[in-house]
Amino acid sequence: MLGSGCLRVRLPQAQIISGPAQEEMAWKRAVQLTLGHHPDLRQARETLSAAAHNRTQALGAYLPSVDGTIKSTESRSGSSTTDSLALDLDVTQPLFAGGRITGEALQAWRQWEAARWAYVEQSATVRQSLRGAFVELLRLYQLLEVNRKIAARRAENAELLRLRYEAGREHQGSWRRAQAIAEQAAFDVRQTERRVESQSLALGRQLGGYFATAMPVDGQLEQLLPAIPEPPQDYVLLAEHAPPVQRLTRSAEALKAAILSSQASLWPTVDGTFNYGASGTKSSDLEDDRTLGVTVSVPLFHGGQNVQGVLESSAQYRAAVEAARSARDGRIAELSERWAAFRDAWELVAVRRSFLEAARQRAEIVHAQYTSGLASFQDFDIAEQELADSEKSYVQSLADVLIQEASWLFTQGATLEEALNVQE
Repeated sequence: MLGSGCLRVRLPQAQIISGPAQEEMAWKRAVQLTLGHHPDLRQARETLSAAAHNRTQALGAYLPSVDGTIKSTESRSGSSTTDSLALDLDVTQPLFAGGRITGEALQAWRQWEAARWAYVEQSATVRQSLRGAFVELLRLYQLLEVNRKIAARRAENAELLRLRYEAGREHQGSWRRAQAIAEQAAFDVRQTERRVESQSLALGRQLGGYFATAMPVDGQLEQLLPAIPEPPQDYVLLAEHAPPVQRLTRSAEALKAAILSSQASLWPTVDGTFNYGASGTKSSDLEDDRTLGVTVSVPLFHGGQNVQGVLESSAQYRAAVEAARSARDGRIAELSERWAAFRDAWELVAVRRSFLEAARQRAEIVHAQYTSGLASFQDFDIAEQELADSEKSYVQSLADVLIQEASWLFTQGATLEEALNVQE
């Protein structure tokens, strides 16, 4: 029965909304859904909760332990029956444990702090993934509009080439090329539509299971562009406050507390004990006995295990410190790299916009010249291709800014909780 029912795990049902989602997904709404339903975040919360319980459990070692027993027996020998009843209460209070209890309590506390920073780290990771999926879907929708305009323009160009070919003003190769380019543009539209559907499911995964085959998103890439990124004042300070560095630092502190626990095996331990017992043949006729004492245990020889345990804990602590230092130094370099990429992407938008404006003007001029016979097909073809490439590149540059911004914030440790308070 246990194997077939009680011990089986049933996952929450996943559903995919057929067709467009019922609501247009805004960024703040996406953050709220992710905070409440993303499985990685919920797992991190449960891990943090387990660490908190372990911390409380370690603090309980300071309190006395109390055990009580009740024993009732009935024995028969021939025709005689003998009854007995015994009550026993044992209380043990640790008075001195050589630092073991304090070390274990400090270790559990630092492990809880490390788990808390692990949750912050997970929240930052999920925020970056959510932002990337959200921006990518926005980019695809905007690219779909661009591709549809390009497809319509390519179809008009193919018709123009057909008329010029039939009139004997253009050769068949140019007409066939214009037809192929129009077919390619139509394919780009269909391909982008399919990518919108697949990216909608990718965004739904980041939302915690809210799936729709075509999820509309609220906003435009231009509206989400951040202000000009200013250079940070102190990379070292940012790196030291990054969640991975803080988590590894707390883990090193937990191992430092473990040294104190391991050293306890070299010291005597002192426990206070109290025992109360009562026994007799029936509950109304019991004789009691009380004992109050102190137990001292002195370690004399354990084959060197206690000394080696201290040395092992010390080595683990030093290794953890170096791991934290390595993470900090690596994060300093990563912060510099991410900020440079963010600033480059932000400045590139203006460059791509200038190329787009120039390509539009050039395409209009060459188109007019070509229809009047003042420009060759090669010039016309190049101008149209430059315009299409510039339109797509501009959309990509807008998305790159937002992606690099998300990476820059992730490197600093920005969480989903903080995203709720950010004014777009």
